[in-house]
Amino acid sequence: MVLPGSFVSIELQNRLGQNIRLAVQHIQAFGREYVFVAALAQQASSLVAKNAEHFAFQLRELFQLDSRRFEMIELRGDLVAPSLWRWRFEWVGMSPLSPRSEVITSLNQQHQLLSLLNISGESQSALA
Repeated sequence: MVLPGSFVSIELQNRLGQNIRLAVQHIQAFGREYVFVAALAQQASSLVAKNAEHFAFQLRELFQLDSRRFEMIELRGDLVAPSLWRWRFEWVGMSPLSPRSEVITSLNQQHQLLSLLNISGESQSALA
């Protein structure tokens, strides 16, 4: 996936303890702490779905976020027609449990979130 240059490539551990690289961008907006994530390589199934709890825990720690304001948004597909998935967790202390995802279908929400990333459907520079 070609992403805006504002994304950074970071290394997280998956549920098996293996190091995985993800593209990540943290943005504060609308009283929330949005952490946008995208797999750097095309996966047969969602890399994030398989590791959502582990990634959420590490990202919250990395950015030192309050779990009550934490929002993890996964980008899938391409930037011409990206698919946005909101991940929700039940937080017990500092641990995210019971991950659930939902595709964001509201055009208004999609536009709002994509505008935070400066994505308008045009070609963007590749993540280095």
